[in-house]
Amino acid sequence: MLIAVIGAVLLVVATTTLHLITLRWLSGPSATIPMVPTMRILVMVLGIFLAHLGEVALYAVAYWLGDQVFGIGSFGGVPTNAPLDYFYFSVVSFTSLGIGEVFPHGHLRFLTGVEALNGLLLIAWSGSFLFVTMNRLWEWQPFAAPEAGESPDRTD
Repeated sequence: MLIAVIGAVLLVVATTTLHLITLRWLSGPSATIPMVPTMRILVMVLGIFLAHLGEVALYAVAYWLGDQVFGIGSFGGVPTNAPLDYFYFSVVSFTSLGIGEVFPHGHLRFLTGVEALNGLLLIAWSGSFLFVTMNRLWEWQPFAAPEAGESPDRTD
């Protein structure tokens, strides 16, 4: 159990740090690269997506270590033998999708719960970052106003 707790703490610190570094780079040094706003938004979305993939990969390595090296748990359901199997399980856990065709046993269950909570927080952080970015960079066209004397259509 101690290995699972220490691993979970290290993973939360590592993934949160990776996320912070990514968002700081996207909002800081990358701003010096000349881009039109639409391209900048695209770069930010792809950068955040890559950060999430890296965070998922860290958990996938931890699942492999917990299963194959430390023996703190195993997986049931569909066999998990290849690296992509651990990565798949990690994506399903990180996003809180929880399909259920692969499921953990032993102390890997604790790690799975921590990953779901960590993923939820990091995805929400990404969403709020993109919201702020869109408010700063997205150019809205002005909405057309009704002609003088016309009453707007009401549907209520």
